[in-house]
Amino acid sequence: MILVRGQAFSVVEHPSDIPIHKITDHSGAVEEGVDLFLRDLIASDRSRATIKTYAFVLCAWLNFLGSRDKSWQRASLEELREYILFLRAADNPYRSRRRSSSPIPGSINARTGKPYLASGYKPSTINHRLSVIQSFYAFQRHVTRSKAFDEMLNEGRRNAHHNPLEPWPRRRRGLYRQRQPKRVPRAIPDQLWAEIFDSLQHDRDRAIICLLVSSGSRAQELLTMRGEDVDWGLQRVRLICKGTRAESWVAASPEFFRWLAAYLTKRSPLSADSPLWVTLRRPERPLGYTALRAIITRVNEKLETNVTAHDFRHTCALRLASDTNISLVDIQTHLRHQHITTTESYLVAHPDEVIKRLQAHRSGRSEPKPATPCWDYNAEDLDLLLGSGGRQ
Repeated sequence: MILVRGQAFSVVEHPSDIPIHKITDHSGAVEEGVDLFLRDLIASDRSRATIKTYAFVLCAWLNFLGSRDKSWQRASLEELREYILFLRAADNPYRSRRRSSSPIPGSINARTGKPYLASGYKPSTINHRLSVIQSFYAFQRHVTRSKAFDEMLNEGRRNAHHNPLEPWPRRRRGLYRQRQPKRVPRAIPDQLWAEIFDSLQHDRDRAIICLLVSSGSRAQELLTMRGEDVDWGLQRVRLICKGTRAESWVAASPEFFRWLAAYLTKRSPLSADSPLWVTLRRPERPLGYTALRAIITRVNEKLETNVTAHDFRHTCALRLASDTNISLVDIQTHLRHQHITTTESYLVAHPDEVIKRLQAHRSGRSEPKPATPCWDYNAEDLDLLLGSGGRQ
């Protein structure tokens, strides 16, 4: 199955091969350099999603070089710079407005206060593509034992061996690295949360939303759950953590278990190794990311919002952070953060919430009134009228 077509290089899927995703030219020949790199990633236990992402990024890089009659072996720092400039100015095809009623990219949603994705490539996307390209050339240098690819490499992962007891050194950004604005986590307001929940039409969707906001699970962690990952007695669920793939048991809300029970009564019997979430249409199939996003999309279209699945994780974290009875370490364990500095980002107050609290504070306090101008008697006049003993 061809996943990208119409250019010099295409991403083709071969389910029975390793790797599954291959890059071929217009004649159908496989690009061996990329294929060997992807095989090395598989041997290094990278996830299937990572392999697919790397294949698409490298395919776009090869097509850019092809438009300039260059091969990846002959690419120089000049082509890399021009590619970064191209990404900074180009529109992301996935951000195109498919309908005239679609929100304008980059505009602010009136209900959530969140901006819609801009039409171009985000700085984080450009940095990710740069990292993939540089890791590809680092692999080629390692394989060929040649210094021909040194120009395409950066200085390596910065602060890879940083001592946590010492302050972070101030260092300049890597070559062509984009500035990434620091994002402030944003919670879903309680009123909007109630509207979102009321707009759901199926018990499965209600259970999913309750789990997202109570366990703080990521989308992929939720979608890979099986029947054995639910502990009804201790009211907890098991999640396979992103990246490390470590198993973690986390608490879930009683509401989740009630809606889960209602959902399971309407689907086929659940075994220990069967997927927990399946499609509503027959025949049942494991629920994928596209179907999960469709659930959120239906809610957004009905309520005119731009909520994402990850917003429920932020809501969970900010609700826990606002409870003085829950420690920061507890929040880190529940959210499965490797570093506590990641958890500390949820302790930052959102500017909108600060404004609301300060306005409520000022409206509840009476401001001191300015003093009213008044007159007083002159002391010398009183002495002349009453005498020096007349004043006490």
